[in-house]
Amino acid sequence: MARITEEIIDYKERLASFSKNSKIFLLSHGLNTVSMGIFTVILNLYILEMGFSAQFLGLIISSHLILSSVFLLPGGAISDRIGRKNTFLLSTVTMGISIFMLSTTRQRLLLIAANSLRGMSTSLSNITVDPFMMEQSDDYERMHLFSFSAALQSFSRMIGSLIGGILPAFFAFYILDLSIQYRYTLMTAGGFSLVALIPIIFIKEVKIGGDHETTSQPLFSGKRLFIIKFAVCSMIIGFGAGVIVPFFNVYFSQELHATATQIGVMFSASELSMAIASLVLPFVVRRFGKIGTTVITQFLSIPFLLLIMVTRQLAYAFCGFFMRMTLMNMSHPAQKNFYMDEIPEHERGKANSVSQFGSTFSRAFGSDLGGYLIATGTFNHAFQVTTVLYMIGTTLFFFFFKDKEPGSRNSINKKVK
Repeated sequence: MARITEEIIDYKERLASFSKNSKIFLLSHGLNTVSMGIFTVILNLYILEMGFSAQFLGLIISSHLILSSVFLLPGGAISDRIGRKNTFLLSTVTMGISIFMLSTTRQRLLLIAANSLRGMSTSLSNITVDPFMMEQSDDYERMHLFSFSAALQSFSRMIGSLIGGILPAFFAFYILDLSIQYRYTLMTAGGFSLVALIPIIFIKEVKIGGDHETTSQPLFSGKRLFIIKFAVCSMIIGFGAGVIVPFFNVYFSQELHATATQIGVMFSASELSMAIASLVLPFVVRRFGKIGTTVITQFLSIPFLLLIMVTRQLAYAFCGFFMRMTLMNMSHPAQKNFYMDEIPEHERGKANSVSQFGSTFSRAFGSDLGGYLIATGTFNHAFQVTTVLYMIGTTLFFFFFKDKEPGSRNSINKKVK
């Protein structure tokens, strides 16, 4: 009991040590993630409700992912050059504009263009968050900052998913057209993105380190093989995720006949679970290490993915979705911390862009494949492809990086065998 009390006190002290910039960032990031929670629940349903096909929906999703991946490499350099604060401002403004565009047009090209613009915004945000948190923390609180950020992100997505599920039902009292109910819900998501601008203004920019000697060295000197290995794993997992993850709400709606409200509740419950899992992640990492935690949780998520595929009962599918989302995503803060820790400070934006590029670019092709499989009525094949790729990506991650944490190697081997 005394040991548990000490752990809790230590945890609180590390959270209290977060810098002012970190706390401001967390507020803005939370508001933005509420927006994304609403968006995730509604966009696919909105596109289909307007009469577009599942294949066109796949094109909409892939357009976002393709521009995200294409913009990642220059975006990393932009983040390193103009600073994290300015990058956050640019990303947030672009996100709000793109969501309002998506919710106010029915033109195919404009829908693709708007979601592509959202892809650019996503890139700028994704490649800036991790370097920013590295620069605003030290070894004492860093793992806790990454974990708390992931927990807040999950909690905010939970709130957004609830809002996304409830608002159409609320608008139904005044508006009969379901597509317009979805449109106003999307516009609410855009409003949250624009409100997220306000906290960013109060961030005080910190100059990125790096002396002349280090910055004049070749790009990623001594770390290229490490970055390539990490990117390969990200690409395989990303492709697998792209095949089925963006279409979970479509699967629940079309195959299991769930309502938007039920989907919103499911998404919200899984986000709450991920938030709790992220908060306890530092304790798990202390026991198994960052690599061991990643391998164990990702492997454990696979049976629950298969449960979603085989059951025809919404309650069982919800349990599978709940556990799959929690286990597959809870180790992400540990992965990011591990990756950023290996990269010199002045190259973190560029290195993060390489990793994000691998994941996002492959996810775009995965969503194209997923859209095709759904259009031809073969959801099961999508689940099977994702399962195989998750197994390959996680196995490679283990063999590539198992020696990076010598102290936890025995624990990893014990769990994987």
